[in-house]
Amino acid sequence: MGARFHPWPFTQPTKTELMIRLLFLLHRYLGIVVGLVMLIWTVSGIIMMYKVYPELDQWQKLGLLQNLDTDSCCQLPASPAIHSERFSEARIEMLANVPVLRLDSTDRGMVTYSLVDGQHMEPLDQQQAAGLAEDFVARRYPDNRYAFDAQIHNDQWTVYGAYNALRPLYRYTLDDQAGTQFYLSSQSGEVIQITTREQRVWGYLGAVIHWLYPTVLRQHTVLWTQVVIWLTILGIFLTATGLYIGIRQYRNRSNGRISPYRGLALYHHYAGLVFGVLTLTWVASGLLSMNPWGTLEGEGMQLEVRRLQERAINWQDVEGVVAQLSERDVSDYARLQIEVLAGERQIVAHSSSGEAVRLAGTTLQPQALSMVALADLSRRLLPGSSIESQALLTASDRYYYDHHELLEFPIYRVVYDDAQNRHYYLSPVNGQLVRKIDSELRLYRWLFYGIHRGDFSAFLRSRPVWDLFMVLFLLGVTLVCGTGSYMAIRRVRRDLALSKYKAESALLYEQSLEEF
Repeated sequence: MGARFHPWPFTQPTKTELMIRLLFLLHRYLGIVVGLVMLIWTVSGIIMMYKVYPELDQWQKLGLLQNLDTDSCCQLPASPAIHSERFSEARIEMLANVPVLRLDSTDRGMVTYSLVDGQHMEPLDQQQAAGLAEDFVARRYPDNRYAFDAQIHNDQWTVYGAYNALRPLYRYTLDDQAGTQFYLSSQSGEVIQITTREQRVWGYLGAVIHWLYPTVLRQHTVLWTQVVIWLTILGIFLTATGLYIGIRQYRNRSNGRISPYRGLALYHHYAGLVFGVLTLTWVASGLLSMNPWGTLEGEGMQLEVRRLQERAINWQDVEGVVAQLSERDVSDYARLQIEVLAGERQIVAHSSSGEAVRLAGTTLQPQALSMVALADLSRRLLPGSSIESQALLTASDRYYYDHHELLEFPIYRVVYDDAQNRHYYLSPVNGQLVRKIDSELRLYRWLFYGIHRGDFSAFLRSRPVWDLFMVLFLLGVTLVCGTGSYMAIRRVRRDLALSKYKAESALLYEQSLEEF
């Protein structure tokens, strides 16, 4: 027998060649799972441009309240223990025709008292909740009937931590065409969430997919956080390796064409060369939304809030406001928010339409903050530092803008001439701190909100400029992820078919030997 002919001489691959082969394999097989995740991120991202996760904002919650009726008011709790408590929040509002006092105690959390008899409101059973639900439907949906759905701890639309203090929840369904469902808290008696069928469908296709928000995962906050962080890191690695491979193959091409590939691989290569860097920056900026390991979290603004307030709300503040309710007509308002500013009591009266008015803490008469008062408050924020500028803004600036959310305007901006060039935004209604921007949050603003959401400038945020920019950008990223995922799956199917063929061939060979 003659020697077997090898068309290419066998040479031992170098370490560099082995590493490159490994990189190709990692990119190919990582693209099966992570590439699919990135694909649904991009598609759901386009949906989220127009359909947001259903959630009641502060103005919508006010719109659910009745105007105050204090004719049957006011009996305060008789317990002497409450007199020594401190509160982070205190408000007066209606609950099914009963004026109530809601206190967020530093010791007991949120508690509610009836101002008719001063009794503490215990957690509601199903029958009591049904009475509140009936009152809510009669006021808001008078032409519809409702049905009790379930008592739940959480579901897809009440899964995250903001609802923890309000659980368990009672869910009800209306018979309207919109398929409306509303959720009532057993702890406070408030309607805390309302969704429609359309919101739920688009919520699943958009935010739930994009944020990896299915209840089974999201209810475990630590696990969910780690899953999102590490999947995003793998997405960054997949994109970075794809960029390296794409550029390397472009440089090493020998056919005189831009790309050495054909078919779908050609389109993936082209898309990667054009949109690869954008894909990488988009995925990396998405990682920042999780603030992994404390990255770009900022200093927080608790210290400045305490400087503005000077002290917490105490029982004397609450008692002083309630004592005036029988002497002052407050029926134009849906909520009285008791606050402390510069050590003095004040009240912010909210209407159901969302308007807010500052009332004097001693008379409940309107008393707006002057520009002089706002300037005095500004100096409390960073004692010992000089103020670079301060002004009342009636429109957005670089760090306070209302593109994706409703914000309070006008707003009082204070810029300090310190090492971090801190920006503070105070409400001109009550003087409270609304937003703070330090050096970390400034960087976060550009790396996340700028890159990930296209919030670079007022011009780019204008419609339809923003729509065209973001849709084109996301479609390019979708093309990269979609072609890569499809090729990876196709290659796996081919490898599995080849393995099956080899196994069947080996079996047939063994059988033939046995027969021989």
